Amino acid sequence: MKIIRLRLLIHVLTICWIIFLTLLLWLPDPRVLVFGWTPSEDVGGYSHLISFMILGFLCELDRRRCSFELVGLALIFYAVFTETGQIFFPYREFDLNDIIQNFAGLFVGLEIGTVTKIAYRFLKKFFCNEK
Repeated sequence: MKIIRLRLLIHVLTICWIIFLTLLLWLPDPRVLVFGWTPSEDVGGYSHLISFMILGFLCELDRRRCSFELVGLALIFYAVFTETGQIFFPYREFDLNDIIQNFAGLFVGLEIGTVTKIAYRFLKKFFCNEK
């Protein structure tokens, strides 16, 4: 029962993060979502890297039936789509460096998620004496 609740929580967090990230990338003034805080003030311009790292991590933890490659392709499509979609908004601008940061963040996040899942399985097996 605890595992089902944890999986549901991770799934809901992943969906919420995708919605939040899309709004951050497409709203005219995304500071309204974060109460005036601007990511570039605190993270030195790495907001895309950190945001997509979180997305990759959550998606890897949420992945069960889909292959790693399929999830990776879907995330790459999402990263390109959200950035190129800014071309159609007069108040946003396209930046190739943002796409590079998106890809790097996705890769690192997916890898951290993979390592986390492996470590969890090992610790669960080691401490719970499951086979």
